[in-house]
Amino acid sequence: MKEDKETYNFLDSFKTEKLFLTVAGFYPCKNLKYIRILVISSAIFNLSIAWLQFLALLTFMFFSLPDISKVSEILLFCTTQFAFLIKLTNFILNKNSLLQLEVTLQNKLFTLVTADEKPILTRYLRDGKFIAKVYRLLCFLVVVFYAIFPFMDSQSENKHKLPLPAWFPFNPDDHYYLVFCGEILSIALGAWINSNIDILTIMMIILATALFEVLKQRLRNILKPADKVEIVQDGLVNERLKVCVFQYDYLLRFVSQIEATFSKGIFIQFFCSVVVICLTGFQMLVISFKSMQFVLLIIYFSCMMCQIAMYCWYGQMIAESSDEITQACYFVEWNVCNVNVQKTLIVIMERAKRPAVLRAGGFFVLSIPTLMTASNIQSYK
Repeated sequence: MKEDKETYNFLDSFKTEKLFLTVAGFYPCKNLKYIRILVISSAIFNLSIAWLQFLALLTFMFFSLPDISKVSEILLFCTTQFAFLIKLTNFILNKNSLLQLEVTLQNKLFTLVTADEKPILTRYLRDGKFIAKVYRLLCFLVVVFYAIFPFMDSQSENKHKLPLPAWFPFNPDDHYYLVFCGEILSIALGAWINSNIDILTIMMIILATALFEVLKQRLRNILKPADKVEIVQDGLVNERLKVCVFQYDYLLRFVSQIEATFSKGIFIQFFCSVVVICLTGFQMLVISFKSMQFVLLIIYFSCMMCQIAMYCWYGQMIAESSDEITQACYFVEWNVCNVNVQKTLIVIMERAKRPAVLRAGGFFVLSIPTLMTASNIQSYK
């Protein structure tokens, strides 16, 4: 008795991020013949803006070395910009891997789902998109507060205060509004591209988690009470189990592809985010909590915490979901199945003893314990 299945388009789950990163010039596009010049121009423009801002911040920090307060203020955003540039470079270098991930997600082992399995995918993707909206909102608020902060900073004696202290080969006061708009544009572009890379990575992890949940349900439903006798007799259970084995193997490879594509960028981002959070906490201690800068730091702190918490939370989810494959196999009524089915289930259970995990740069696992360790480091500092 065959189940009716429909095709689920997984690429729709990150089509917004894909569109934005394509417009920015960084997502690989197969049909570049007619828009190649526009895409390359956009990439060059965005890279130039990002590197110019980083170099201006770095130069200013170098000339301000004796002043600890100025250095700590500029080091906060300089570290964020450094992490963004490294992550963006890793993203560019792994363009081909992104296309491979798309090919994997279009495999029939994943895309053909039943009416009972579709709600599982929908639920996980809905929750992921909600978290993405919260993260986007925090990034947007950071940009907005950087824009209004210079005009509402009552403690500053400089009437022409810029969002970020940076070095310029000319007097910025002579072209204040032009320089001001340039800095806000740079901050906005960095936040926009950076957040889309983060959300794209998170959506890939969520898809892998959802697919593990689908696999667990398929394993539990290998032997159904309604047609148990028929299945055992005609060997249909062997066919169902074979599909599950292929899906499990393909899913583990998909997780490995995600790690190979994004892990280096995640490692740098995680390390720099911890440093930024520590610097933000230090800044919050030395300035007045009634100032506008304190509000900006609160939002910035929340954005950084949301960023690393997303990676650790969903890294934990994929580990837990894959770890429960053993339990799903155990709940199959294996005692009424033939020996071949029982042996296959044992093999799956043995492999599931090593859950699928995501490592950042090969150094540490993305998990809740990792997040708690990072939080303890911040509290010690």
